[in-house]
Amino acid sequence: MTKKQKRLILLNIPYVLIGLFATNLGEAWRISQTIDAVNEVGALAQAFPIALQNFLPSLHTFDLMVGIAFGIGMKVVVYVRGKNAKKYRHGAEYGTARWSA
Repeated sequence: MTKKQKRLILLNIPYVLIGLFATNLGEAWRISQTIDAVNEVGALAQAFPIALQNFLPSLHTFDLMVGIAFGIGMKVVVYVRGKNAKKYRHGAEYGTARWSA
């Protein structure tokens, strides 16, 4: 395994872990639909403890799709924030204004 491959794997581990945790959120959503479809927010609140009893990721297709979506979503958010952070550097001058935090 090359350095490039190791770096790619190490940088993506947090997103995989977020995705695996998010499978439990998908499971909570499925359980809440069976509890009470009319009052979804209350049913989802009841379903969270049930879904989080088992810390292992759920392997149901819907749950895996939710996990993949969360993992990719987090990767996109971090990428976009990183790109915007390069535009404005702390202490640098932009025209007549000074950018500071």
